[in-house]
Amino acid sequence: MPIIIFPVMGGAIRISQESVQRAVVGASFAVYTDDEGFVTEALLEYLYNNNTVVPIEAASLEDALRQFQDTDSNALIYIPRGYNDNLTQSMNGELMVYANLRKLNMAETQSTNVVSSLINIYNYYFSLSKIRRLLEQTGAAGTPEAIRSPISVRYASILKGTVLDIPPTSIINLVMSQSIMLPIMVMMMVMFAIQMAATSIALEKEQKTLETLMTLPVSRLTVLAGKLSGSIVIAIAGSVSYLIGFGYYMNSAFAFVPEATTMSIDEVSVGITPFGMLLVGMVIFVTLVSALAMALSIAVFADNVRSAQSFTGILITPIMIPAIILMFSDIDMLPQAVQWVLLVIPYTHSIIATKAAFLGDYFVVIRSIAFISVWTFAVLYVAAKIFSTERIITARFSLGDVRKRMRLGR
Repeated sequence: MPIIIFPVMGGAIRISQESVQRAVVGASFAVYTDDEGFVTEALLEYLYNNNTVVPIEAASLEDALRQFQDTDSNALIYIPRGYNDNLTQSMNGELMVYANLRKLNMAETQSTNVVSSLINIYNYYFSLSKIRRLLEQTGAAGTPEAIRSPISVRYASILKGTVLDIPPTSIINLVMSQSIMLPIMVMMMVMFAIQMAATSIALEKEQKTLETLMTLPVSRLTVLAGKLSGSIVIAIAGSVSYLIGFGYYMNSAFAFVPEATTMSIDEVSVGITPFGMLLVGMVIFVTLVSALAMALSIAVFADNVRSAQSFTGILITPIMIPAIILMFSDIDMLPQAVQWVLLVIPYTHSIIATKAAFLGDYFVVIRSIAFISVWTFAVLYVAAKIFSTERIITARFSLGDVRKRMRLGR
């Protein structure tokens, strides 16, 4: 289903964005002037050049605005009286842009942005011409560009000891676009596995097939291992389909965005190496095993599938919170109290490990694997104790029991 749903969603977003772009490209804007002079004429000539302009002829601004609302244009440029005189006297000339928001959609906003960009470009070159004229009159040295913008900034980045002539924002955007998938992958894989494992146990208890399974000449630990391994396989398959579908979604939904940079991960020495991928695989494996064992241990106390899913919903919360927080932030950036709370949650270390593997910090990855492995052994020990007794069959705990206890407590 993710392979089908996500590409459809991405295609829908792409169609929507492309329609907005077509509407903006073919959009027109209106112009009404209440002024005259050679500076005003120069601005009008610039606006009419290579643009679809709707001229407004009116006796007043109010009349012009009424006529503007009857057109198909989304923006009106108003040149007020005194614009020409102010600029010729080296004062500020003010323009007014009216946006006609009929349907409050993105195309109307983008059309206004196009008009603003045209005015900004004209403002830039007009200021250069005035500076050039002043330089010629005074005989001063310099260029108009240097006087208008005397300071220029170049950005470079130092990554892993290597100096790169690349702006840091470009590298960060590139890394974020790649590393953001890792927390999502871990979160979705664990959540899917928990639901599968809990449902498998609860379904057997609900249909009374667990008692038959326990009478077979198979050890309880073998049953536990079978359910764990089966859930891991299904979880990995579901996660792979999610990643493939989400990849198509990202490519389709953001295909209309021009590439901000042509560099690749290899050029900036950032990415998951084969050794890093192996460590990530170990992280995901121990994380899955611990989550599955915990889900099976809790689902044993459910008497039906609905109750099991409700119980496992409690387990999903400590998985989602670290993934969402660390998806856009770093553990060191958070307040100290929040850091300790997150570090207590075992699955926080899974997210930290995957991000560290992306940056090549293998010590952090190995440390996280050790922490999660200790937690996994503890959870497996509890699950083995539960499965080795008759509690796996006789244990019953439902949401109705919780409500009864609450009423008795009152």
